[in-house]
Amino acid sequence: HATAYVQAPCDFITAGGFVFKDNGERANFGAHGGCKHGEFWGHVNFVDHATGYHVNSDEGTAYLAPFGASDPTRDICGLATTNRSGDSQPMFFRVRLVDNGEPGSQDVFGILLADPVAAMETYRITPRLLSSIKPGGGNVQLHEPNPSTTAPAPEFILDEATLCGGLSFESAPP
Repeated sequence: HATAYVQAPCDFITAGGFVFKDNGERANFGAHGGCKHGEFWGHVNFVDHATGYHVNSDEGTAYLAPFGASDPTRDICGLATTNRSGDSQPMFFRVRLVDNGEPGSQDVFGILLADPVAAMETYRITPRLLSSIKPGGGNVQLHEPNPSTTAPAPEFILDEATLCGGLSFESAPP
């Protein structure tokens, strides 16, 4: 079990909805993560309807504010199982969520997956607005820190590349 890496102050994020991939096909997602009572928590569930590819997280390893705590972008990393043949063990995932206010049409979702054995990316949806290409839908909600959202007190902090399986989004979201 990897040590979670979090940037203080620790808050939490919740999200659900659907986006359209570059080819116009729909994908649904549900994701949440953050800190609670000194521990990291999180979950990701993702379905690509064009291929039937289903990703369900087993373990969260990191909750990050890649552009600082005042920016509404949060990344959740961890390990997930899939229904794709050949994915014989958990895959690394990195999900990007951005809360750009209400309504959620300006919010952002993206997902990356990597095979831990081959150490290579195997799936990508570049971060996109929930309303891009075709009208998507859903909402991302970044929640303020509160007395229960205390961060873990790790004995050591592993680097982001290790905790996120080397997965990284290239730039700031749209």
